[in-house]
Amino acid sequence: MNPQAPQISSALIETTAAKRMSSAFDLVARVSAGSIGPVNLCNIACAGLMIMANNYDQKNIATMEMVYGKGYLSAGGDAEVADLFHELDARGASVLDLGCGLGGAAVSMIRDLGAGHVTAVDIDSNVLARAEELVKINGLQSRIATRLIEPGPLPFDPGRFDIVYMTAVACHFEYLLPLFTEIHRVLKPSGTLVGRDWIKIACNQEYTNWDNFLREQGLNFFFAEINMFSHAMKASGFLDIEFVDKTETMEALSQKALDQVNGSLKDALLEKLGGKGYEECVQWARIRVTALSGKGIGQYRFRARVPG
Repeated sequence: MNPQAPQISSALIETTAAKRMSSAFDLVARVSAGSIGPVNLCNIACAGLMIMANNYDQKNIATMEMVYGKGYLSAGGDAEVADLFHELDARGASVLDLGCGLGGAAVSMIRDLGAGHVTAVDIDSNVLARAEELVKINGLQSRIATRLIEPGPLPFDPGRFDIVYMTAVACHFEYLLPLFTEIHRVLKPSGTLVGRDWIKIACNQEYTNWDNFLREQGLNFFFAEINMFSHAMKASGFLDIEFVDKTETMEALSQKALDQVNGSLKDALLEKLGGKGYEECVQWARIRVTALSGKGIGQYRFRARVPG
């Protein structure tokens, strides 16, 4: 952690969030009124609404896999993928794994859920290289295609995919409408968006501590409230939008990760990260648990459908 990083007050965070919400709702209103059309939305997306990538080096990747399992940058693993697909039949489906990370979910969708083909994309070349390794290890090169993409419009034709899968991706976008508009565009009629993301619940001290900590690490996030998600999805043309609160589940998984970092993984992490790096790892795990238990931040599963 950088001791020189400025501390950001909860009042400033709340004011900034209110301005962002106002801008986001204004964008939705202008689209609904017809003053912003598809071409202009495409230009907005091209402008790089996705904030700078939080690039992972090899040490970061190895540490994440030690804590969360091979192929994953966050808690949950294969079981979480199965939960997100609850009552959604992926057999034979063409899937876009948007922000695929280390590739664990893409492999699970083929191996465990019977998806026909997965296109796994990310903007971070380091994590994508690890995803490619995992695909080869599992012998799935013919059914999983990895691709490095740039921020902006998705490089796929309209109506390409049956399912778009994404986890902890939307939290990197300042404005959600261009993101969901692009996802809607590349889905087939009756296609499904499924995923989960971090949702801002309250601008309390727990949230402020979490947000400050991420900023001090040089990481870039835009945590939206659930109504911002819902409005952006509706304005993008999605139907049957549903959210399921998974905060308690994520809190339990995060607590388990903290226990491992403090216990069974301690020696290995100390060897890999050194004393200072290990203490930052512990702080990261601890502050996430506190933010979740303190109801500052939450995790929600979401699903929506394209008209068909």
